[in-house]
Amino acid sequence: MKWEKKGFICSAETFDLPWYKKYTMTPLPYFAEDGSFRIYLTMCDENNYGRAGYITVNPENPAEIYGISKTPVLDLGERGTFDEHGILPCCLLKEGKRLYMFYSAYQHQVSIPYTIYSGIAVSDDDGITFKRMFNVPILDRRNGELSQRSATEVMKKDGKYKMWYTSNVGWIDNGIHEVPKYDIKYLESDRLDKWDGEPVCSIPFKNDDEYGLTMPQVFFEDGKYKMVYSIRSLEKGYIMGYAESLDGIHFERQDEKMEIQASDEGFDSQMICYGKTYSYKGKVYLVYCGNRYGLAGIGYAVLKDSSKLG
Repeated sequence: MKWEKKGFICSAETFDLPWYKKYTMTPLPYFAEDGSFRIYLTMCDENNYGRAGYITVNPENPAEIYGISKTPVLDLGERGTFDEHGILPCCLLKEGKRLYMFYSAYQHQVSIPYTIYSGIAVSDDDGITFKRMFNVPILDRRNGELSQRSATEVMKKDGKYKMWYTSNVGWIDNGIHEVPKYDIKYLESDRLDKWDGEPVCSIPFKNDDEYGLTMPQVFFEDGKYKMVYSIRSLEKGYIMGYAESLDGIHFERQDEKMEIQASDEGFDSQMICYGKTYSYKGKVYLVYCGNRYGLAGIGYAVLKDSSKLG
């Protein structure tokens, strides 16, 4: 899968909003019912507290921006809740006229820097606004996953809801500060708001240099499940990865197929991460975060060698 980089889309400096001053993270594409194309984003304020908003863009050229949500579509949670210090949109699931957003949520802690659990919100106006369904997480701490269960990807298939998510398995010092170590696990459920099953590891680490696997995006295509995800390592920082599976549970890593690397210079010269794909008029696009997890902004690329992901 050879990707042709097309360039920069935007950063916080592109706009002038009081609640959007720093990081631009976790781009999430969505074709709206009115024919518009949105990219939902984590938009961070001066304190690095993220809120969910969106930009409306040309799907053939996402750098052509038509508009931006003037207020957050989903704001911070109430004081003392699991999402009071930041939310990151991760996945959208349409059911009938309702649009569900699964999101990661930050809360500052004392003995560790933060916890990140997962919430769910719902929209009855096709994503213009969202309302959280609960003030508690749908993925909370459990044995073996004490501080992070986040970056959810949800699909409904064969009468079941299938979820892939980032699971914290410890903490390490990456040479700069203490950071979580996390892999990707799988759950399934009969309900999109209740996930009590026993998780299974979908993608393990390849070597001791890796310490983060996150932001999965999963498709079912050509009789198999295909996943695009982000890989964090001590040597390379963040890069993009790719994997395939016949059962949707255990994935075979084929990271060498994800042929996109950091640029020699510019907003994505240090890392490429949190990428999500979408298809439009026979082409596959990738929107992704650049340096410092999106502080430098987001960009996009186009798949050169196929109209399909794999």
